[in-house]
Amino acid sequence: MDEDAATAAGQLFGDGPAGLLVVDHRELLSSTARVVGAQLGELHFKVWMALVTLHVATGQPENGAGETSVGELARIIWGARTHPGGSQTREILKALTGLDNAKFTLPGYHGIKQRAAPGITRTSLFSELYIDGTLLRAFQEQGQHGMNLTDFGREHGGKGRGTIAWKLHERYRDRLADSELRRFDWAKAQQLRGVALTLWMLFSSARVPYRPVFGSEEGLEMVEVPLTLEHCQALGVRAGTDAARRRTFNQAGPRVCGADHVFWSFEAHGGRGRDSFLRVVREKQQDSPLVAAFPDGQLELSRAA
Repeated sequence: MDEDAATAAGQLFGDGPAGLLVVDHRELLSSTARVVGAQLGELHFKVWMALVTLHVATGQPENGAGETSVGELARIIWGARTHPGGSQTREILKALTGLDNAKFTLPGYHGIKQRAAPGITRTSLFSELYIDGTLLRAFQEQGQHGMNLTDFGREHGGKGRGTIAWKLHERYRDRLADSELRRFDWAKAQQLRGVALTLWMLFSSARVPYRPVFGSEEGLEMVEVPLTLEHCQALGVRAGTDAARRRTFNQAGPRVCGADHVFWSFEAHGGRGRDSFLRVVREKQQDSPLVAAFPDGQLELSRAA
């Protein structure tokens, strides 16, 4: 998956301030991350990551082209046993359209010269997006195609690839080819939503400066993040009070630990005259979650016809 997008998901997807996240004097998330032209949410992000998964699984074609079906996207996003009905089909199409309309500003990257730079690049995800006309008509003309939405979704969600096709914007395609990608465990992602998903993606990043837990026999490592308003916004938590924000983190933390047993705890502390902070403890990771782009054939993805 795209490491930059995964790390900044809490900023890019939502309608509140983007915030800024600095840990141990290291800027992990910049306030310049933005989406313009569309309001995006969690499903947009998962569809985006599913398209990146498919792009890498097919050897990162030089033209950035790919194709899929609603059924294949649904099985990647929600699990292998998923058979999309009408509502899921409609939500996937809405997410694709939203991604097509959005402009992303990416900090620290010069898109034209294709290198790191102290500025921002504004780019698009797609240069072209194709959606089968039958799919579009069914949801533009609900009730006029002679099928209820559930039956329609089951029939067309199971069609072979090609009912949805795209070509990645050339700058985004080149950026993926030149950058390190993060191993993405869809089985864990399928269990997480909202703030829990955002926390899992960010704190799984190799960019987070974990330090060893002194005296730990289990080989644990930890990081502490001051829960300033700006930091909370960067993590996708926008509740109105400090106590409510801590409560949001403490509700999301156990869900992350339950989905990914690498994490031992996510605990927000503070209150009564004390500055709030988030403490994350996990097992020390020997291998970086970042990997070079897979050569053709190295990554296999189970597909359904």
